[in-house]
Amino acid sequence: MINQNIKNQKGTMLVATLSITALFIVIFFGAISLALMQQKLNLKKISHTQALHIAEAGINYYRWVLYHDSDEYCNKETCQPSPNFGPYGPYSYTNQSGTITGEYELYITPPPTNGSTIVKIKSVGWMSSSPNMKRTVEVNCGIKSWSNYSVLSNSDVNFGVGTEIWGEIHSNNGIRFDGVAHNIVSSSLLDYSDPDHSDPNEFAVHTHTPLDPYPDGNNPPENVPSVPAVFMAGREFPKTVVSFDLLDNYANDMLIKAQTDGLVVAASGAEGYHVTLKTDDTIDIRIINSLTPYCRYKPSGWKNVDTLGIASETDFSINTPTPNNGIIFIKDHVWIDGQINSNRITILAFEEPLGGNVSDITINNDLLYTNYDGTDAIGLIAQRNINIGLFSDDNLQIDAALIAKEGRIGRYYYPCIDTNDCSSTYCTRNKITINGALATREHYGFVHADGSGYTTRVLNFDNNLVYTPPPHYPTTGEYTFISWYEE
Repeated sequence: MINQNIKNQKGTMLVATLSITALFIVIFFGAISLALMQQKLNLKKISHTQALHIAEAGINYYRWVLYHDSDEYCNKETCQPSPNFGPYGPYSYTNQSGTITGEYELYITPPPTNGSTIVKIKSVGWMSSSPNMKRTVEVNCGIKSWSNYSVLSNSDVNFGVGTEIWGEIHSNNGIRFDGVAHNIVSSSLLDYSDPDHSDPNEFAVHTHTPLDPYPDGNNPPENVPSVPAVFMAGREFPKTVVSFDLLDNYANDMLIKAQTDGLVVAASGAEGYHVTLKTDDTIDIRIINSLTPYCRYKPSGWKNVDTLGIASETDFSINTPTPNNGIIFIKDHVWIDGQINSNRITILAFEEPLGGNVSDITINNDLLYTNYDGTDAIGLIAQRNINIGLFSDDNLQIDAALIAKEGRIGRYYYPCIDTNDCSSTYCTRNKITINGALATREHYGFVHADGSGYTTRVLNFDNNLVYTPPPHYPTTGEYTFISWYEE
């Protein structure tokens, strides 16, 4: 009986030992399987994260491409059509040691031909070790146009008391601002001598309401006061020059674009052209035969094309639809008026040679949008001046972005000297409203010291023009990200 009990105990211990061993083996291999699963999960997470980094690297790469060539939308490859505009690639992604660890494909949607600087970039990235685990990032990338500024000037500018401006203001020279600026006011100078008085040099952006102190000699000055009642968003100086000389090549490029997919109008052989924009997306273009005669008083320096209205024009009218790329290049003086509806157009007045200083654009009557949500846009670019003529409307509205390449935007001085003289009849006007942007090489203005000109001046900034300017409007700066999201 004792021997039998011993045998039973040995059998029980063997079963227990085997059970414990089996349990240990199950736990051991379970732990190994769990570790392997955790490793795979970690590798999957790493691949998932790295795929996003690779996709973002593709986005950053193409922003670099646009920085060096703002019109390159195909990465030097055969351009792919809509709707996908790609893929381009795949391109290799290398880590810091130079080892290829992944790849990405790009899809580049160019801006519309009739006016926008926004490029859509989509990048699909993946690890070489996990080609089926892809992540996609899409961004909108835009470059600011010259119409980003309410006023852009290459000369000294003086904004008087009562002036209120919402958009950015920049001058390559000095600015005196005594009104209210809702956005940044900047200059490319550190300080300057204000030509309106003989005091010592003042801040490049300064005010007399209240009077600023004089610069302390530091660069940048350390004694610039905060004047939020005047500079609500602050002032900045010195800043990078926005060069008007860039418009030389720009005019040549625009002529090529007009010859390719726009409209080029040769010199009239007369006084110029009368251009009327219409709400059916067409344009009437008439030759001007003669201008309104001078008034009895003629200050020195006046020129017909600077000051006068249209006396007669041809009955024949070129009626043309808006060109595909929205560019009309006229090699003569231009008088313009009318209204657009769901249209975008840029009109240039440049006589040859394009680098000269001859052609003007004159606006005497309303130039209007129908839609103020960014659908409509007008750009006017003059080789010399953009003039508000003597016979301009008493209440004049201009919905447009304006550039005077070599001259100025404004109204000449028409003195009120004689009640029987036509200049006295038109010398004082009531109100001018500009909804858009101004860029002028020389000093701009619509009123003079004796009160002649427009009594009320309203400059409304059109925020829609920042990234969706008139077709092929000049730009400044570099591409910046407007939006980012992962598909």
